[in-house]
Amino acid sequence: MPSGCEADDDNPVTSRFHCLKNGCCDHHEWCRFWASVGECKTNADWMVDNCQLACNTCTKKNVIRPTPRPSNHPRRPPPRKLAATTRAPVVTTTTRRAPPQSRPPPVTRRPTFTATAIPRASSSTHSPIILQSARPPIRVASSFGGSRGRKVTRKFFFFFNSTRTIALTTSPISTTSSTTTTSVHPTTTTTPTTTTETTTTTATTTTTPAPTTTSSTTTTTTTTTTPAPQFIPSFSDDASDGASDASLAFEGTTVNFETTRLPVTRRPFVNRRPPPPRQRPNIIRPTIRPTPRVFTVTTPIPTFAFVPDIAPVTRFFVQRPAVTRRPPVFFTTRRTFPPPPPPTTTTTTTTTTQAPATTHFTREFTQPPTTRSFINTASNARCREIINDPIVAAEDMWRERLSVSTEDNSRRQTVDLDQVIRSNTANACTPRLDEADCEANMCYNALYRTLDGTCNNMKGEPLRGASYRPYTRLLPTIYDNEVSEPVGSLFTDARPSPREITRKLTSSQASVESPDYNALIMQFGQFISHDMAKTTLVPSSKCNVCQNITSRCMSVPITFDDANANFRQAQCIRVSRSSPICGSGNLKPRQQLNENTGYIDASPIYGSSVHDSKKFRDGASGFLKLPMFNGNAFLPFDQNKCRNRAQCSVIFTAGDSRVNLFVGLSAWHTIFTKEHNRLVTAFKRLNPHWDGERLYQEARKVVGAQVQAIVYREWLPKVLGASFATVVGDYRGYDSDVDSTVANEFTSAAFRFGHGMIQEFYQRLDTSFRNISFGALAFQKGTLHSDVLVNEGGVDPLIRGMFSQNVKRPQRVTTTVTENMFGSTDLSTINIQRGRDHGHPAYVKYRELCGMGSAFNFEHLSREILNTGTRNKLQEIYGSVDKIDLWVGALLEDPIIRGLVGPTVACIIGPQFKRTRDGDRFYYENPGIFSRRQLVEIRKSSLSRIICDNTNTISTIPREAFRVGHMVPCSQIPSMDLNQWRDF
Repeated sequence: MPSGCEADDDNPVTSRFHCLKNGCCDHHEWCRFWASVGECKTNADWMVDNCQLACNTCTKKNVIRPTPRPSNHPRRPPPRKLAATTRAPVVTTTTRRAPPQSRPPPVTRRPTFTATAIPRASSSTHSPIILQSARPPIRVASSFGGSRGRKVTRKFFFFFNSTRTIALTTSPISTTSSTTTTSVHPTTTTTPTTTTETTTTTATTTTTPAPTTTSSTTTTTTTTTTPAPQFIPSFSDDASDGASDASLAFEGTTVNFETTRLPVTRRPFVNRRPPPPRQRPNIIRPTIRPTPRVFTVTTPIPTFAFVPDIAPVTRFFVQRPAVTRRPPVFFTTRRTFPPPPPPTTTTTTTTTTQAPATTHFTREFTQPPTTRSFINTASNARCREIINDPIVAAEDMWRERLSVSTEDNSRRQTVDLDQVIRSNTANACTPRLDEADCEANMCYNALYRTLDGTCNNMKGEPLRGASYRPYTRLLPTIYDNEVSEPVGSLFTDARPSPREITRKLTSSQASVESPDYNALIMQFGQFISHDMAKTTLVPSSKCNVCQNITSRCMSVPITFDDANANFRQAQCIRVSRSSPICGSGNLKPRQQLNENTGYIDASPIYGSSVHDSKKFRDGASGFLKLPMFNGNAFLPFDQNKCRNRAQCSVIFTAGDSRVNLFVGLSAWHTIFTKEHNRLVTAFKRLNPHWDGERLYQEARKVVGAQVQAIVYREWLPKVLGASFATVVGDYRGYDSDVDSTVANEFTSAAFRFGHGMIQEFYQRLDTSFRNISFGALAFQKGTLHSDVLVNEGGVDPLIRGMFSQNVKRPQRVTTTVTENMFGSTDLSTINIQRGRDHGHPAYVKYRELCGMGSAFNFEHLSREILNTGTRNKLQEIYGSVDKIDLWVGALLEDPIIRGLVGPTVACIIGPQFKRTRDGDRFYYENPGIFSRRQLVEIRKSSLSRIICDNTNTISTIPREAFRVGHMVPCSQIPSMDLNQWRDF
């Protein structure tokens, strides 16, 4: 999300975002949500139409509106958006109707651009160039017969903006004064050549030629920038439609009939956009950026424009001269940081112009130091060029020997886990990361990701997706006191007891298994959950009483008729609140912090800070610590505390402190750590001249790419089923406008669907697929007991048993989780409390956000929750649909076609994974991250191959690791050719 849209309280959705003036659209949640991600700026017409539809009070011609409901009996509006996510409840014999003729076929070709002449709007001697998209916006109205004979009318909004017209006048670099005018001409479908806004930038440049002697040279450049207009149309070279990719904002659905004659909702792909053109237009791509500050520097180097991260939002164009190799320049935007000691220093005064005030900074330009430094200005300039045009970045970096494998954080303040623990223990709050220094690591950032996720976005948002940063939100918070108190804490009648909900609704001894997928899908899902998010909790030592302590504890009372004797004796279930970001929760809404990066980068293996990574790295060798114990390699732990089985305490050390929660999770950590060391061994053989840091970074980069490939090719399509193509879709390239920050609702509600997939027992099988002597593993025995893994057969029997065992469907939670989790707590109750702790609105609000229509009574939930008995229990416990907790309602939904989760979960986690992928510059398929030959090899990787390569006794495995059956020898699973990593 553009920084200009963020509120001061870290809540990106506030009432200050407006789509229309003096209308209900100013306050409607749907409109405010899309306004918060910049759609009012980049997609104005689309927002106007859809805000009107959402409010249903505005009037505009040619807008299809739903039929008004009778006043005596409200009727449930038809569901919208989220195609192919619901089941067909009724079999029908209606004849399949042909699709509407007005709907154009899917477009797979690249967009074309045509040149159009317009009157000159500048004083330049060059004619303006008009670049106009040849394809008009698509708005198709279709009518067809519904499954029950009624006529249904839907309107499709394809995410193509109105025709964009760009007028640019260019002039060659000259030593004489020149005037350049840039005109922006947004157009509509009716008047494609009408100029509506004009941005004018006048630059006067006077250059003094450099003398041929060694005397000093002075170049003076004066640049004046006039403020940009308030409305600037969105246009880009890859036909991207704004900053948000989480859209599920299609109006309506189409009805299609499969061979079984079942009505199935279908819709176009979300955010479908054509691939970028082969030759990009000769323009600088504008994005949603803050007001530019133009720096004027008195120095013999070319002038440069710098865009700071401040509000308000505006766009601008900068005419840049040809980039030449610059003299060594060091600068930093932090005022408090002292410059490095140089041999000679020249002080230069820099004037920063920003309406309405002028600020003066003093920056120091230094000659290259004589000692070794990670900063080489000439190399940095070249690396920046490669980052800006990264199609063959990997080949260029390797060929020109520009690779820097050491991350330098000496110039900024970082945050690590130890700091968070100390702050949380002392103050019950967590510090946030607020600094990033991308210039110091330019050549490192071009090829490797930082451990804390900073500098992934090099387009003005270096902290986007970084660790120790606040979560974003899909809807605004609803705390009882509007800032911090959990939902239902001050108004006890607002929500029922979480324990009562668990006992009567979410907990069940029945286990409904999936016939297609095995238990690896649950365990790998937990690993990915820990990769993307980790929320700091108030220490349990501060919540050892059965009472609510402000900002720290929110215990759940136990009634006298509770069937669990241990809970009755304890009188409550103690729940620690999530630790807030220091400074939030008093005058502004309480916000929580993500200790991990928002990217899929294998952070459970490597950690989320340089300081943390040193705990499990094997010195400077490039390997990770993997000591031997009982004949097997395990994660590092204190072996002195495990002399024998009777007295053995095992606490593994890994990149994520939750590694010891369950032995199945510890097994995944062990396998991927082994994979890292296997790659380091191979790279060391292929490239003996690489040092330990280079070996570590290259292996880390490949392991992260393998995890990404497994998630998007193997795991996520099975979880989302038929909705995967709609809510995630194919990869269309990196988009720097996409915010990969994890949503609060994703980590504290929707992605906790995996708790319903936990089973009471897990098989442990030998090479003959028979139970080992220790027998099956009870879930409660494997929680917080890592000694079971080291003393009872190791990793191989557990992994073999998991891919031979069908996974449980997540629509209910087993009693081993609700009655004996971690020995004395209820995980379902904790999940419900966590949503209230984070201030989540009710479940029905997210149904509306996802386009499934408003629900006024429990019968309106019948399309998502098919079982009448379940809806009756919901009514008995909650009384009103407006009180249903998000996690409860989303969990109880029936699964979508060929998937494991319901439509609301798919609506939340699908777009999150899309944002995580599209906003990650280091996503493995992004051109330039790997060489083309390396990318071919990474695409051969699979979870089955990784298991075969990093276990001792597994030689037969499913061809698709998450599917039951179809076992093949490991020799038939394709493997990567690591020779492609041989240095040039």
